[in-house]
Amino acid sequence: MTKSRENTVVVNDPFARRLMVRYLDHRQDDVESLRAALARQDYESIRKKGHNLFGSGSAYGLDRVSELGASLEKTAKRGNSDAIGDLIEALDAFIRNVRVV
Repeated sequence: MTKSRENTVVVNDPFARRLMVRYLDHRQDDVESLRAALARQDYESIRKKGHNLFGSGSAYGLDRVSELGASLEKTAKRGNSDAIGDLIEALDAFIRNVRVV
């Protein structure tokens, strides 16, 4: 996998391409669970999800997912709902705009 532009990931192998698409689908599920956790003010769930995003994003060539995950983890520890909401929206926008080619 190589990243050619901010929102475009070039994946030459068809199997790896399917994995990437599946990964992004699961991250969209994460966005929904993060929104639900924020509504409940469940900062521990947000912290854990952020930690997992931090650990997985770069493995798929999506450093932005890792960056946002790290920020979610740190921000959840402080319980800053507004900042968490902004980070969730940034994650959602990034995931929706990634093109896998």
